[in-house]
Amino acid sequence: MSTSYQNPSNPAPRVAEMPTISATELKNATADVFEQVAARRAVAITRHDKPRAVLLSVEQYEALTGEKNPDWLEKLHEEYRGLLDRMQGPDQRAAAERAFNATPEELGEAAVWAAQQNKNRKAAKGDA
Repeated sequence: MSTSYQNPSNPAPRVAEMPTISATELKNATADVFEQVAARRAVAITRHDKPRAVLLSVEQYEALTGEKNPDWLEKLHEEYRGLLDRMQGPDQRAAAERAFNATPEELGEAAVWAAQQNKNRKAAKGDA
């Protein structure tokens, strides 16, 4: 299965990349800081020149918590649950039991066989 899942929202900026304001500036100019947050999605609040907190826009908070669009995450959970169920079937349990009880010679043969299969797949794709 080669499905790729990505959070559809823009990724959150790293704290080191965020614009910063001091706690004093926040206290003295709260309305201006809110405007900065709305425009930039997030602002790091510093105290003694060290980031201590992050103030997020509502949109960024919802994107990070998945409140608006959790569909991608639910699809991923469904796929995981299905994969887990398939991995715990009787055939898979028997294969795992055979692998754990295999001799070193049997494991070597299986490794050579798997390498040959991989080589054959690459050759069929033209990757060889």
